[in-house]
Amino acid sequence: MPNCKIFGKIDTQFIHPLYTMSTEQNNASEDTITVEGEITNVLPGLEYLVRINYNGIEHDLTCYVSGKMRTHFIELVKGDRVKVEISLYDINKGRIIYRTTQRRANSGPPRRPKK
Repeated sequence: MPNCKIFGKIDTQFIHPLYTMSTEQNNASEDTITVEGEITNVLPGLEYLVRINYNGIEHDLTCYVSGKMRTHFIELVKGDRVKVEISLYDINKGRIIYRTTQRRANSGPPRRPKK
């Protein structure tokens, strides 16, 4: 089991499957953990502040959007639940890979009140 500064011993169910491969097949960039979190703030430059809860420990990450989400114009707003990949080498940054929140069909911009 890998060791992390904040999370300590990490459960193997949260480790990317490529991490368990042999060192010849595994790149250093693929040592990641996938966790779920909630967007707490939208930062400039397509970055988001995401709060994750890992075994009772709350931690804030600065995350950017993955390339597939950018090409398909997936919009993220405050309060969305997302899946985040975190590198074991820098646990303060992450990459948003999936939005799990399903919005209601009629939830658009606020409407002007009727007179």
